[in-house]
Amino acid sequence: MDHANPERIVLPFQAKEIGRPNYLTIEQVLLHLNHLERLQIERSTPGASHAIGWTIFRRAPQTYLHEGEPLFRFERGACKRLRQVYAIHYSLVGEHDALTYSHLHV
Repeated sequence: MDHANPERIVLPFQAKEIGRPNYLTIEQVLLHLNHLERLQIERSTPGASHAIGWTIFRRAPQTYLHEGEPLFRFERGACKRLRQVYAIHYSLVGEHDALTYSHLHV
């Protein structure tokens, strides 16, 4: 992986069971963690009504993919994992020198 231009980013998520229309709460998702193949984890936006937590997504053309990364209630935990596993650091509070090119253009 090219750490100068990472394709991993922390974003809020929403989840539902595959084939079902209703979105799940964070508690329901955590109960289903052993059966992630039955869950559809999708990118959400901060403050959206279905946004229930944070996780790491991989950027792909015109979408974001969840590839089994752990799910977190708070952004801080997801950012910590991003730093530890992928050696990527970014901040949403104005530390622009810490932002990578791909994160500036999300």
